[in-house]
Amino acid sequence: MSEVIDPQPAFIAEARFRVRYAETDAMGITHHSSYIVWLELARSEYCRAVGMPYPEISRQGIEFLVAELAIKYLSPSFFDDEIVVRTWVEKVGRASCRFGYQVYDETTDKLSLRATTEHAAVGHDGKIKRFFPTLYQILSSHSGIGPQR
Repeated sequence: MSEVIDPQPAFIAEARFRVRYAETDAMGITHHSSYIVWLELARSEYCRAVGMPYPEISRQGIEFLVAELAIKYLSPSFFDDEIVVRTWVEKVGRASCRFGYQVYDETTDKLSLRATTEHAAVGHDGKIKRFFPTLYQILSSHSGIGPQR
């Protein structure tokens, strides 16, 4: 499989929001599962920022199937914390890609989490499908190395 691994800095999109009460556990800490939802939100914002929103990708016959998720929790976040999720594309294949993420507390600039998600491109029938040329070009031209923090 052909992959584009770019040693250049990647385009980084940022999603900002506050931790909602419903996203916390009985100890007042953001529940670990909430971060996964945030990654999906940030990934959607990334696609919108590079000019290829998820609904358009779907109209073109491609869905991003999450094939792998890796998370390293570093520091907790709490109700009403201001959060920033930085998102970039690390690697692009003809029918796959890997997103990188960093989640920060915007007020303290403290890193809460590092994560990656690997995605397979599938058609609406669930079978592997190559990215259409425009999507491949957009993802590969914006891919590269994320923040080194």
